[in-house]
Amino acid sequence: MHTYEYGFTKYNISEATNIEEEQLSRIARRLIDYFNSTVETPQIEELELFQEHELVHLKDVKKLFQLDYRIQMVSLAYLIIYVLLFLLWGKGRWQALAKGIRRGCALTLVLIATLSIASVFNFDQLFVQFHYLAFGDPSYSPWILDPSKDYLIRIFPPPFWQDIAMLGGIAIAVEALLLGGAAWAIPFIYQRRKH
Repeated sequence: MHTYEYGFTKYNISEATNIEEEQLSRIARRLIDYFNSTVETPQIEELELFQEHELVHLKDVKKLFQLDYRIQMVSLAYLIIYVLLFLLWGKGRWQALAKGIRRGCALTLVLIATLSIASVFNFDQLFVQFHYLAFGDPSYSPWILDPSKDYLIRIFPPPFWQDIAMLGGIAIAVEALLLGGAAWAIPFIYQRRKH
């Protein structure tokens, strides 16, 4: 919610859309509730901002969020099972586990750095490619929006999504650094305990 409101303020969305800040906050809350499946529609009755093709796109975005949640849960379950099995059958071979974690974190950092560099030079193209990958042909899933007619792109302009991508990349990089740092420290801790 705070991220949305930050974007509304930073990009003067109230002025650009003639929607009051309080109503923008209600729209943001409604979208969050919609993506979390607590309401049926992202549309707020008294505003009726979004056109049919925008609602179709938001439905596709909701499916993407739900897929993301499922992938996170499966990944977490896999990680827990892998670590438990490794500890049971690996007979305390922390070094091998730590090495795998360090490599995974290093790969994550390389991918984040690559995408960050690419986004500096052409974020718009990356954003379009992401939409093709996630939603397919725009004739099937109408995700190409017109800023002169469609509220969705006026409320959430491309620079807002560039900020979101940057924040997401930073969060992933920090997590990889913390996890990789812990995995890097494990062999040293293990060696000290042995002596």
